[in-house]
Amino acid sequence: MQDYYYNGIWRMDWGLGNPNKTAALVAMLMVAVWSFAYIRRWLFWLSLVLFTGLGISLIHTFSRGGVVAFLFGLTPLIYFALRPWPKCKIIGCIVSIGLILGVSIYLDATGRYEEGLTTEDRSITNRLAIWRVAPKMMIDAPYGWGIGNSGKSYMEWYQPLDHIEQYRTLVNSHLTWLVEFNWPSRFLYISSWIIIFFICWPNEGVRPLSIALGIWIAFAVGAAFSSVAESPWLWILPLISLSAALVIRFQCKLWPDLKMWGLLFVGAGVSMFVLVALGTTSSGMDIHAVNGCTILGAKKPTVWILIDDKIMGQNYGHILRQYLSSSGSTYSIGIADSDAALPTLTGKTVVLAGSIYDMEKLRQILPAAQRIILLNPTFFPQQVGLEKQESRNILVVYGEFTQSPSVNRWASCSNIKRIVGVGDFLPQWPRIVFDKN
Repeated sequence: MQDYYYNGIWRMDWGLGNPNKTAALVAMLMVAVWSFAYIRRWLFWLSLVLFTGLGISLIHTFSRGGVVAFLFGLTPLIYFALRPWPKCKIIGCIVSIGLILGVSIYLDATGRYEEGLTTEDRSITNRLAIWRVAPKMMIDAPYGWGIGNSGKSYMEWYQPLDHIEQYRTLVNSHLTWLVEFNWPSRFLYISSWIIIFFICWPNEGVRPLSIALGIWIAFAVGAAFSSVAESPWLWILPLISLSAALVIRFQCKLWPDLKMWGLLFVGAGVSMFVLVALGTTSSGMDIHAVNGCTILGAKKPTVWILIDDKIMGQNYGHILRQYLSSSGSTYSIGIADSDAALPTLTGKTVVLAGSIYDMEKLRQILPAAQRIILLNPTFFPQQVGLEKQESRNILVVYGEFTQSPSVNRWASCSNIKRIVGVGDFLPQWPRIVFDKN
């Protein structure tokens, strides 16, 4: 398991694999411990001791998102707390906060919290760059980019070309899932959060609900600063608090009135409208993702590419966009994730790389293509019905050190081009495909 450090100091991790996840859990626990004070008044002091210990642990994670999550999560507890507060309890809280701040100064955690405010912090600027483009990613993929594909899709098609950072998610659980879901699921996701806040919202007679509300707010805010909600362990405490809130409401027979439930759909609808508005006003390359294909350009694709990342690289989209940007090309290009996603190819150029699996489908659609470009193919001409195709319509490209067994067969029925100094991976494959020379 990877350890994380800040200025040589270990960032606390309770086995969750990331200090940001630990910080989100600690922030929720710092809210949850005040439930003891609602059980018995004298248990306030137990809550305060636990709160202080957890606060020191939170500082030791050096997580800015965790601190923000804690501050937001604590807000409903303070707002809905019974007043007046006894002086002894106020003094106890001041001492607790002083101890936490003292540890923060001792560990120089304040230096990390100041980063991004007084100096540039790439961690923050990179996050903002990703979050700004997330609404456009939703517009470009109405059916979603697919579960687990948000980070890769961002790197391939939206990441600035002068950046090479690797991302698995959008560094924000909410945006990650909204980008990966389709529009109905996006609406349900937003509605679910609003419903949870409604259920946990305290009434005059059920102030303890502020604990559940604070836990869910801390969880929501923590998940907005990092992809922490992917950890199933972090869902345990929020779900327990939600169950407790439902039990309290059933026992007290206190539920939000119908007007409040109507506001639920209004709120979800407004949120969707804002996402659409932000996505449609964003600038950038014309991109449309549907049915396993990514289409670049406003017109119907004239070139279709079947991806094999062993030949084109793990960052094939980044490489393609770099070429298009430098060359000023206006091609409309379709990128297929699998051979099943390829459309009819009549009058189009098709680019195939490496190993192709559905040979029968290719035998049906390849002969109709106007031009065929094969990059280090490992299959044979007769497997795809091209052994008798006019050679002028076919260009087969091999790296000098390729291990493909089909080189000689293709040489007998097509034009072959050798790329010097490379093997199966062709780093400049867009130039091969699009440059006339």
